[in-house]
Amino acid sequence: MLIKRIFDIFFALIFIVIFSGIYLLIALIIYIDVGLPVIYNAKRVGKDKKNFTCYKFLTIKNINGTENITKSGHFLRNSNLDELPQFFNVLLGSMSVVGPRPHDLLEDQYFSKNIKGYDERFSFKPGITGYAGIKGNRGGSDLDKITQRLKFDMFYINNYSFILDIKIVLITIYLTLTGKKST
Repeated sequence: MLIKRIFDIFFALIFIVIFSGIYLLIALIIYIDVGLPVIYNAKRVGKDKKNFTCYKFLTIKNINGTENITKSGHFLRNSNLDELPQFFNVLLGSMSVVGPRPHDLLEDQYFSKNIKGYDERFSFKPGITGYAGIKGNRGGSDLDKITQRLKFDMFYINNYSFILDIKIVLITIYLTLTGKKST
């Protein structure tokens, strides 16, 4: 786990420095589109079921009590650029570059009650990317989809290795750059 943490810090620092201009550009686009704030502080459940604040670029604006995806939000979500601020979560130690993706607090409570073995995924830090994501299991919250995601998460946890993390990162980069959805 020490190698994983060193990799996380190194990768996050490099990523933030190299893409600092993109962070600023996205922040400016969001500011022009909807104003402040440009960062959304999402409450998530992490390792050992400890809650943490997950940083994301703002993609939803509450208008008259209804949540609406912003103009810039469509692009940010489709390109996964809304998740770039999570590299700060990695530096803070609440997330890892690779691990099971975190869910909303209420979703986690629901899944925990309705899916056998769901809480086993909390033995690892949540990740910006993960094995389920590269296998095409992203988004959605129906029990069948989450049950399948749990199988991918448990495969990752039970077969963890630094080499597996590197493979997941490389596949994620490939999928992001090519616009493909999964391996």
